[in-house]
Amino acid sequence: MNQAPRAAPVTAVIVTYQSAKTISRALAAAQRCHLAGLLDTVVVDNGSTDATQEILAHEARWARVLLTGHNNGFGRGCNIGFAQVTSPYTIFINPDAVVEPEALQTMLRFMQDNPRVGIVGPAIIEGEHGVDGELQVTGERPTPAAVLRAALPWPRKQAPVRTIVPGSEAQRTGWVCGAVFMVRTELMRQLQGFDPRFFLYWEETDVCQRADDAGHETWAVGRAVAHHVGGASSSPDDTRIGGCIARHYFQSRHHYLRKHHGAAAAAAAELGEFALLAMRASVDALRGRGWARLRPRLQAPLLSLPQEG
Repeated sequence: MNQAPRAAPVTAVIVTYQSAKTISRALAAAQRCHLAGLLDTVVVDNGSTDATQEILAHEARWARVLLTGHNNGFGRGCNIGFAQVTSPYTIFINPDAVVEPEALQTMLRFMQDNPRVGIVGPAIIEGEHGVDGELQVTGERPTPAAVLRAALPWPRKQAPVRTIVPGSEAQRTGWVCGAVFMVRTELMRQLQGFDPRFFLYWEETDVCQRADDAGHETWAVGRAVAHHVGGASSSPDDTRIGGCIARHYFQSRHHYLRKHHGAAAAAAAELGEFALLAMRASVDALRGRGWARLRPRLQAPLLSLPQEG
């Protein structure tokens, strides 16, 4: 008798939006994981108007594809895909990230061997395909005090930030990058998925915080290595911050700080940071260096929050 195919232990959720330039590589790697018996895949398209949907029609026939016709944002789009997951583990993969079977197997085994671990992330090499770029970092979750310290002009003790070196030993951490983010499915259900208020950025930090509050650890697993184009491909625009779209970054950060540290502390951190940046930018301008230091912060109104979808 023919045996029924064994269910994959992991389901990937990939949210696409104008992803025609990168989605083919992500899908090809996901399909290799699928053929290895490790992975099922759900792709949620957030109303792309480029060639993304045509590529999905031709290259993702083996996966489940959901065309929403609307830009839901990252967190809400992930939740739409997550509603389809039945496997014990879920991995959220950006459409410009590549996860090969070996890396997926390494993360899966680590979670299977460590029942207190709820979330893991791999070492991520940022950069175009075939070109080694910067390494993803991890560290403590940000606080209002850390936001203020980062804006100070004099040397200060920074919150520890550690590079996830490919091949390194696993390390417990406060957060891992959402470009490749594996979680126990039951835990994600318990947390009711990503907070949909985060349109873009900070949603994975929020999940790591809530998982920690529920007694589940977050770990970075350096022996699993993935690649991610996004951080290296962002335009060198001084209205951005760390490659991120500043408006979404600051609004999501303010929502995160209010949610986990209270409205007063979040407001004090943001207003204090702005005052410090304005002073430093004024000095820059007097020295003929322009106002680039302040420009990203001006992309979002102070104390503003993401728009509710």
